[in-house]
Amino acid sequence: MRIKLLFILTLLFTCIACDKEHKAFTVKTIQLNHYKPHGLPKQLLYLKVLENDGTTVLAETDQYPSEYTLPARFIVHPQLSLPLYAQNFTIQLWGDVTGFLGECEVNMHNYKIIFPIEMEVDSEELGISLSGSWQ
Repeated sequence: MRIKLLFILTLLFTCIACDKEHKAFTVKTIQLNHYKPHGLPKQLLYLKVLENDGTTVLAETDQYPSEYTLPARFIVHPQLSLPLYAQNFTIQLWGDVTGFLGECEVNMHNYKIIFPIEMEVDSEELGISLSGSWQ
């Protein structure tokens, strides 16, 4: 009886999870895991979320002093709802003194997410983790 119940629950969870392709993923926080700060002055760091065209800003984060340790979690303003698997976007790291510091592209087609809690993205310049929820 326990095995049947476990099988039914697993099947139900799988069916619900497969339905996520038509849902939106709301990005609530971005965690900065690493970046290349070689010889940069102390400054306030922040992140921008841009459409794939590289010019349209969808959201920004609060600021974090560069002299503090990483990882650092940033709150996204406004919270960003993105159709899962529908569009790619770019995340850029900025400093209030030096300006642009690096970017990485989030290719939503690279993720087959059943229960999204965190997505990690890396480039040569920086590494980030996105956290959010389904809508």
